[in-house]
Amino acid sequence: MPLADMWPLTQGWYGNRLDPGYVPASAQHHQDLLAKAGLTGPFWQLD
Repeated sequence: MPLADMWPLTQGWYGNRLDPGYVPASAQHHQDLLAKAGLTGPFWQLD
């Protein structure tokens, strides 16, 4: 995966992890990020 495609995925997944009020995102949020990056199919299912 090209870095230009990976960067938005990693920012959505880890971008706020060091913020003082960090609350982990839901599995659905992460699933949506994967789908937006074109990572679909059984291998990419988080459930």
